[in-house]
Amino acid sequence: HGGNGTMEYFYEDPQVLLIDIHQDPRTLYPGTGFARQTGNGKGKGFTINVPLPVNAGYDSYRLVLESIVEPVAGEFSPQIIIRNGGSDPHFADGLTNLGLTVKGFRMIGEKVREMSRLCDGRVIDFIGSGYNETVLPYGWLALIAGLAGWDVETDEPVPVPSRLAADSSLAQSEKVVEEVRGYLKEHWACLR
Repeated sequence: HGGNGTMEYFYEDPQVLLIDIHQDPRTLYPGTGFARQTGNGKGKGFTINVPLPVNAGYDSYRLVLESIVEPVAGEFSPQIIIRNGGSDPHFADGLTNLGLTVKGFRMIGEKVREMSRLCDGRVIDFIGSGYNETVLPYGWLALIAGLAGWDVETDEPVPVPSRLAADSSLAQSEKVVEEVRGYLKEHWACLR
């Protein structure tokens, strides 16, 4: 879900770029994190909310990382990357209705590792959410393995439902990306 407390804390701060990828707030507590919520005052444009549709999975996350997160991070040129999140986007987590697999968590870790080149490898990873104890160790291991570049097997702990074999929400996610770009293109040249 959207990180409402973190967003509120940095909403007017141009020194912190907050990019939050989460389930559409119309479908999940706390009802914040809409694409139109982009910061205020000097912080306008430094809050980026990407509200993904229900069942968004691997391809949707990759799309968001490659078309929004990576280019904006490159333009922002961070001194450090702090990635905060856990395994609640996993399809078997009880909190959300997203469709990420363990393979997707590894990909997120790999993408963060690649982006850390922007700041000489300085990354802090806070793993703090997830509500399915069967999934937690696999999701977290996959994230850390991707971030550290470890070649370890990270199997899926539960069978992937056939409805999630392909990312059926990708077309909706593409629309979300365009909406986010529309709200932020005046702030970021890479989104024009």
